[in-house]
Amino acid sequence: MEYEKIALVALFAVSMVGSPGPVNMLLMASGANFGYSRSLPFLIGSICGFLLVCLGAALGLGALFTAVPVLQIVFMAVSILYILYLAYRVATANPQLRDNAERPGYLAGLILHPLNPKAWVTIIAAYSQFISPAASYPGQVMTIMLVFLAVSFPLNSIWCYGGNVLGRLVTSARAMRAINVTLALLMVVAVSLALLQADILKPLLAAEVN
Repeated sequence: MEYEKIALVALFAVSMVGSPGPVNMLLMASGANFGYSRSLPFLIGSICGFLLVCLGAALGLGALFTAVPVLQIVFMAVSILYILYLAYRVATANPQLRDNAERPGYLAGLILHPLNPKAWVTIIAAYSQFISPAASYPGQVMTIMLVFLAVSFPLNSIWCYGGNVLGRLVTSARAMRAINVTLALLMVVAVSLALLQADILKPLLAAEVN
């Protein structure tokens, strides 16, 4: 892949990974409630989960969802229910139990992106825009994955560490509850927007990336 195209992939990755979404809201909430260092396993798990989405999209799962519409319906239903469950957990978290509460770990982060519609929309759009039929398909997929990996850790860390800073600045339990509720609402809004984008990109899901 040419350097110019890699730069475009990087710009696309920064705009998508760094923008507000369900995972970034969760990372911010985790940082606010448990601190950055205690949230690292969760953060790393979420990045590994995104790489699983990259592999799944490269293997044609989007085309499978289109070929078997009931699978897409089931996926969307499970995604919505899971995000709503996570939003409920964030909204009802007790700031006074920060040190004793059960914090999300690696496995909790690992399943986030596979159940996050925004992740599938993002990587399918990336493959559709930047993969050329004239070049090696595996090589281009690997390059795109490496670019996303390179930008994911620092950008996701910013959200998580931002939450950590916010949690240190806010000493009122009532204010912290209000922040958690706000983050939970933003998660729901973000996943709703991702579902709308998924409808727009249905033609992309129907076509296998060659």
